[in-house]
Amino acid sequence: MTKIYRPGHWWLDVPRGSWNYSPAGYYEEGVAAEPSLIINGEAVRQLIAALDEAGWIVPRLDVRLRAEDLKITHRLLDIIDKW
Repeated sequence: MTKIYRPGHWWLDVPRGSWNYSPAGYYEEGVAAEPSLIINGEAVRQLIAALDEAGWIVPRLDVRLRAEDLKITHRLLDIIDKW
């Protein structure tokens, strides 16, 4: 059977409530890759909290939110100017 390259990826296993990681590599076509790492839901929540406390998770604004904030700021500046 032919082997094809698949990049590594994370996927959510909904029935088990876990996040699974399948590493990059060559796999037989049509055969699902076995996960090399499985993290249950509670461990994921704890990992996210630990990464946040360690400063690894940085909040960021997307373009839509930034544009909305600018509209509000300009509107407030207009109101202040009129006073």
